[in-house]
Amino acid sequence: MLRKPALLLCLALGLTVAGPGIGPALADQCYASGQTRAMVQSGQAIALSRVLGQIKAIGQIVSSDGLLCDVGGRLVYLIDVLSNGNVIHVQVDAQTGSINY
Repeated sequence: MLRKPALLLCLALGLTVAGPGIGPALADQCYASGQTRAMVQSGQAIALSRVLGQIKAIGQIVSSDGLLCDVGGRLVYLIDVLSNGNVIHVQVDAQTGSINY
């Protein structure tokens, strides 16, 4: 019964220890869900659902918001993934679908 609270505590500590990485605070601009939908519909960005399988192959997604942001002039989705006990900050290029972490 303690496993789930312990896992949540470890996850919270992992997020704290892992640091900010390339998160919304370091992005030039992040977009609301309506803006993201409009960008996908206009072809400026791919739908995040197209690469979810590849992201899940890395580990368990811990931030499910899939924030679309402008980072240095590039549109990227910012996602945190728990992999091998560590939180990894994953960037998905919203135009090509390539994944960096």
